[in-house]
Amino acid sequence: MENDDLDLLIEATELVVTTQFGSTAMLQQKLGATHAKAKRIMSLMESYGVVGHAEESKPREVRIPPGRLASTIDLLKRERGTQ
Repeated sequence: MENDDLDLLIEATELVVTTQFGSTAMLQQKLGATHAKAKRIMSLMESYGVVGHAEESKPREVRIPPGRLASTIDLLKRERGTQ
């Protein structure tokens, strides 16, 4: 993953965890991401356990409480190859 993608993943994770709301449409609106990129970022967040599975057009369940945001960001940085 390129640094720009990692930055977007981190920004999306911060947004989803702090608002406790996860949807592709929200990422598109708040981050200016294309639909395809927002879907990919949401899928990555699902693979890291940040959000649950997609259920029709409903927002995804956010599985990380705000108190675990910093440790989640650290994990993303380690796993995605930068520190």
